[in-house]
Amino acid sequence: MLFLYNLVILLVSPALLVYFLFRLWLRGFALGAVRERFGFPPELPDAGGGRLWLHAVSVGEVGVAAVLIPALLKKKPTLKIVLSTVTRTGRNEAGKISGLERLIYLPLDFPLTVRSALKRIRPSMIALIETEIWPNFVAEATRRKIPVSIINGRLSGRSYHRYKRFQFFFSSVLGCFTDVLVRGEGDAERFRGLGAASVRVSGNIKFDAPLPLQEPPDGAYGLDACRHVIVAGSTHPGEEKLIGEVMASIHRKMPEAGLLLAPRHMERVAQAEADLQNAGLSPVRWSRIQDSGGEHQVVILDVMGELADAYGCAAMAIIGGSFIPHGGQNPIEAARWAVPCLCGPHMENFAEVMCEMVKQGGAIQLNGRENLETAVMKWLDDPESRNRAGEAARRVVQNNQGASERTAEYIVQVLAGSDEGAV
Repeated sequence: MLFLYNLVILLVSPALLVYFLFRLWLRGFALGAVRERFGFPPELPDAGGGRLWLHAVSVGEVGVAAVLIPALLKKKPTLKIVLSTVTRTGRNEAGKISGLERLIYLPLDFPLTVRSALKRIRPSMIALIETEIWPNFVAEATRRKIPVSIINGRLSGRSYHRYKRFQFFFSSVLGCFTDVLVRGEGDAERFRGLGAASVRVSGNIKFDAPLPLQEPPDGAYGLDACRHVIVAGSTHPGEEKLIGEVMASIHRKMPEAGLLLAPRHMERVAQAEADLQNAGLSPVRWSRIQDSGGEHQVVILDVMGELADAYGCAAMAIIGGSFIPHGGQNPIEAARWAVPCLCGPHMENFAEVMCEMVKQGGAIQLNGRENLETAVMKWLDDPESRNRAGEAARRVVQNNQGASERTAEYIVQVLAGSDEGAV
């Protein structure tokens, strides 16, 4: 299967190379990043206390790494940790994490590039966050007798059915993993269905993300004129139009309601702004007013890395990626602030979390504009009901904490049984 995979890569590699270099040029990647992607990260010395290569593809997975790394270093202070990402936004967020030996880009999944990168990094163990299955990377590490595990593993039903079509291939790759640590029983069943041999339920590390020491002050993000702030987080194409129309209608009934909207991808800020304007709103960008504040009603959060803290100023949250067939974004970031959540029908990426939040009364799952507007107005008109829902959401978070501790203990145990400084 690996031979066939590499044969396909060989046949399409000229087109892939052109595409990859074009994207690097568009994103302004530095020469060092290109070297790392082609398997030439800086060469590291032997790690006497062991070295963990932790991979987090983008911002969401980097958030998991940010929670896990302090737990790991508390248990094993001598551990060296190399963190790799794929996206530039993920790397920017990863740069805020202390305690790393090195931050790199993941090499392209070609045999020679992963072979070179592994030889230079010399990890004792590799842990891939969530659903990162790179066949050559995993196979080459296994050949070198380096334990490879998935941690905080997730596999939605939709993704499972896509992978299932190629089970003849993925079952052989999953068979190389030492263990797959997953968020919940649903994820465990799906990984087992694809052929993973050792699957453990360890919980969702995202529940363990700590709150900042201080809440955002009243009137934060330039919303001084607003008594109630609705935070729409990680929105996708089509959702800004829906939310804009809802907020325009709500403003006619309750002018003191404000909106802080954070698009999932920063390159879409202009489109999100246009959709809100077409709905009759007057949005401003946070990057343009953050030094002056002001009394605005609609603010677009166009700065990466602030959404998780921004939920602290919300009366309620609208979870992006859920009103279109995307699978939904993370509701835990809002729930940990005791902020109740409203989401659309597509929460497959966080199905178990959302199911528990709805069951406990901390979230409402909806269809369409009319239901969203009704739900927003209900919580605006009834603060007691909204506060009860927020506390229920926070209890769900508190009742599910501990995954980072369990995962850190697992990694330390695997490292203890592996050959230190494997090459």
